[in-house]
Amino acid sequence: VIRVSREPVFRTLADFLDGEGYGREGRYRRSDPWQGGAPLLLLDSDTRSKPVLRSIDAGLTLLAAVSGRKLWSAEGLSRDAERGKPHPAVTLLEGQPDLVASWRSRAQVLTALVEAWHRTDLESPGQWTDQLDGCLSRLVSYPALRDLGTALMKRDRNEVAAEGFASLLAGDLPEPEEFSYVDSLKNRFYRPHTLVDLAKLLVQFPTATLVGGSAGLAQFGERSGTDWSCLISLEGIGDLRTVYDRKNQWLIGSATSLTAVQEAIGALYPALAKAIRRQATRPIRNRATLGGCLTSARPDDEIAPILMALDAMVRVISMDGERDIPVARFFEGTGKTNLRPGEFVADVILPQFSVEGLKARGAALRLCDSYLAAPRRTLAPGGMAAAFAVELDPDSRVTQAFLAYSGVSDRPVRAREAEKALVGKSWSEETVVGLLSRVSQEIESFASGPGKTFRASLTDSEQEYRRQLVITLLQKFFYQYPYPGKTATELGVIGEYLAPPAAKG
Repeated sequence: VIRVSREPVFRTLADFLDGEGYGREGRYRRSDPWQGGAPLLLLDSDTRSKPVLRSIDAGLTLLAAVSGRKLWSAEGLSRDAERGKPHPAVTLLEGQPDLVASWRSRAQVLTALVEAWHRTDLESPGQWTDQLDGCLSRLVSYPALRDLGTALMKRDRNEVAAEGFASLLAGDLPEPEEFSYVDSLKNRFYRPHTLVDLAKLLVQFPTATLVGGSAGLAQFGERSGTDWSCLISLEGIGDLRTVYDRKNQWLIGSATSLTAVQEAIGALYPALAKAIRRQATRPIRNRATLGGCLTSARPDDEIAPILMALDAMVRVISMDGERDIPVARFFEGTGKTNLRPGEFVADVILPQFSVEGLKARGAALRLCDSYLAAPRRTLAPGGMAAAFAVELDPDSRVTQAFLAYSGVSDRPVRAREAEKALVGKSWSEETVVGLLSRVSQEIESFASGPGKTFRASLTDSEQEYRRQLVITLLQKFFYQYPYPGKTATELGVIGEYLAPPAAKG
């Protein structure tokens, strides 16, 4: 049991554990999220308040943010095994003695494996690959990792109970208790339970920093430049961690993790699920929140373009009332948003594109996809993202278009003039090719105008590469969906990660 109130509000979980001497081979010390981080297991809840196990990166989690929560380490799971009470996943891992060459890597794999064991949605090899984000390195045998996944998929995980976990994962999980304290440096931490309490705190502390999953804040700790004088955690407010079906809309609580969003509605919005899968690693996605991605207002944010393409809005609340803001108009520059003093993001609102919903929008069909250009599929920050959507009438003429980009200016943007030029035209190669120069010029105007400071941070080759991506990604979108109503053409490697291998015979 850790008394959190004795620690500075900016201390990370990894820093605390390392200071207390926890972690074999110093695995909590200077953990790098882009090398798999320092994972632990957290007892969390999904969007229905059902308990789930989530792997999290201790180096990207504030200690105060997990106050009152249950956590497990790879070291603790190994000790249980030595005492004759092994988790089935530990036994499975021991069947691959040549899998890893260091304890740090083994801890990453074990944490991912235990989480996978208790995932009720884990059914395909592609999901196992996503589960292993952050585990692959030169110290890990990929063939052994693949064999481990094969063995996991063959096990009846419902039949083999994991002692100590079965009862914890039954029933509902209460929200974290209300909690507050002032540290020795006079910094404050609050975890309210209601939206009203949150709004009142923002009136009392208008410059407070809101904490969702804390991944962005914890990355640089005390040196991040964050105002640590008052932190307000959103994790105790159930309404902000829930996904509501409003018949023609989905309301996604701003403190809902990216993983929980994908689980709840990913099947309905494949392009959004694809963008989420490409975001960082699973331990980071388990903590990073949808609202946090938006309010951080990064110019190269990977999620904003697809939300724009989905015609999403954010609902913001304060003691003065509430208002809806289109995601496309939410950003004001790097780190700047349209939020007024005292306001916070409560929900992200997504239209439901049912047959009836599309008909109300004057369309018969909607095509949508998202793209990310990054040094590699995982364990690397994205360089540039794009998302596109077109709504077509029964004659395949465009009724609405959404062309969104990030990583090209000081904020995510939409090429609105190019979108207008598409409306009324047939969805054809001739139309798209004729539009490319207009799109390029419009995005260039953002880059050389409000985004010139951001652009100056890029090398000449990076600038030229992104100019080319602006048009090639749009071309890729068309060539994946040249025939409305037909199955999309796969033009990348992502399918290898999502579909089981073809049977040989």
